[in-house]
Amino acid sequence: MAAFSKELRSFVVVSQSSSIRAAADALNLSAPALSRQLKMLENSYGTRLLVRSATGIALTSQGEALRNEAVRWLAEDATFLRKLQQAEQDTGLRLRLGVMGALVADFIPRLSARLETEFGEVELELAVGTTNEIVKRAEDLELDMIIAFNTPRIARLVVVHRREYHVGAVHAPGLPVSAEDDGTLSMSEALQHPLCLLSADLSGHTQLLAEMLSVRVNPRVAISSNSVSALLDALKAGRGISFLTWPDAGHEVEAGRLIFRPLHKSRLTESLEISLCRGNTLGTATGKVVEQISEVLEEIGD
Repeated sequence: MAAFSKELRSFVVVSQSSSIRAAADALNLSAPALSRQLKMLENSYGTRLLVRSATGIALTSQGEALRNEAVRWLAEDATFLRKLQQAEQDTGLRLRLGVMGALVADFIPRLSARLETEFGEVELELAVGTTNEIVKRAEDLELDMIIAFNTPRIARLVVVHRREYHVGAVHAPGLPVSAEDDGTLSMSEALQHPLCLLSADLSGHTQLLAEMLSVRVNPRVAISSNSVSALLDALKAGRGISFLTWPDAGHEVEAGRLIFRPLHKSRLTESLEISLCRGNTLGTATGKVVEQISEVLEEIGD
């Protein structure tokens, strides 16, 4: 459907022609049919728009005013149509995403594949770090979205999806442990082994420390790091036990390089949250991006 009537479009052609006959030829109309269109337009506006003479046609002052406005309207309409067509063709996506290091190995490849299927060409700009580090990037308006455990409540971030993950004991297959009959591992048994712990500046440290202290055992720490990757390397080398979530260690467990055991009678969890950064550049793609990220987190499991 045209945004403007055929009568108005015909009038613009007439205003640019030397005669009704010449305009009719350009429009592939008969001269009488074109004359009827012009008469309808004049009736619509209630004024005379042009006059005929032996030398051709001439616009009245009202006709000149309408011609000028009509040319502007048609030009703006054409520009708007080109923008709509460009928007339909431009299915790419640029996503500035802040993630914790543990998610890079397993989560990011799955997410990239999904986003490319949904949007075509995708430019994924990753900021990898601890929760505090990527939140700082979000506060500085450098990110569109972040995925982190236990995100602090600040005005710049809006939590749009949350999933709880149980914290379990992770260790190498060859490490001798005394598991419960159901395959879980008690905190007291875990603390008999050297520990590979996340640093105090990471989100779950306080809750974990409280549960460790409740056992009244003096543990030995083999390594402490703010890098989940460093802890996983230490675990694979058989240096002890760590307390991590499935997103932290799942890819290594599925590869057979580590074992993940739920903690016996423990309610220790961490909340992994998808947060939108206020002022993000995702626009209408926001909902689909959140949906794809949520589905990947479901694939990862708990």
